[in-house]
Amino acid sequence: MFGFVLALGAAFCSATAATLQSIGARRIAATAHLDPRLLYRLLRNGPYAAGLALDGASSGLTFTALRSVPLFAVQAVGAANLSIVAFLAMLVLRVKLSAQDALAIGGVIIGLVLLVISAVIGPPSEMPGVAGWWLLGAVVALAVGSYLGSPRMRTPALPGLLAGLSFGSAALGARLLGRIGSVGALVTSPITYALVIAGLNGLLLYAAALQRGSVTVASASTIVGQTVAPALVGWLLLGDRVRPGFAPVAVLGFVLAVTAAMALARHAQPHVPRAE
Repeated sequence: MFGFVLALGAAFCSATAATLQSIGARRIAATAHLDPRLLYRLLRNGPYAAGLALDGASSGLTFTALRSVPLFAVQAVGAANLSIVAFLAMLVLRVKLSAQDALAIGGVIIGLVLLVISAVIGPPSEMPGVAGWWLLGAVVALAVGSYLGSPRMRTPALPGLLAGLSFGSAALGARLLGRIGSVGALVTSPITYALVIAGLNGLLLYAAALQRGSVTVASASTIVGQTVAPALVGWLLLGDRVRPGFAPVAVLGFVLAVTAAMALARHAQPHVPRAE
């Protein structure tokens, strides 16, 4: 249960970070290629830098949660951060939520409750040593492909999806690192470098998606990429399991939480307070 509490804390940090990053990314001119220098410009941008710090806190909490909680559950909780954004907008900025928003928030909550009662807590299954190299190769291929294809990314959907896949790969690496206990093993493991590359590539791609159009589309695409593929990998390869007889409950909870979060994607757009 403590792992789920950590995942919820990560979602709170990520929710605030998403709003700050969407403000900061739109203050910087878009580039055709995924220019690594964009990260430097973003770090000099106050709102984005603050959001990045919160992302760091979120990553730390997520990393700890993944040591015991299955990947599909942690990623679904992470996707629920948009429901937190919507709720905070209602409380702080007095933004009126529609009936659809209220239903979506309820769907996220019910979905997460179903995941909590169905997931089996524990570390991932033993993986062959070559698995880390396969993950590193996949992450490098994704980064190179994203860079070469970036001039053709004229809408936010594709870079958002690729950002989600990168973040999902980083989460997969964090889950695998749950079995590594020493600092020396962390330094020499290819999983560590796969996690770092995937995280940086995800940041670049998500910033590119925010610069290319609708925040709603960028956020919804990222949610799909960072939840569906990692959940399948965790289920098929890492031994992530649910309690006996609870598979339909887990599937329903995952689908409900993710689809409801996507319905709230418009709240990733920063709200402007009403004039008094």
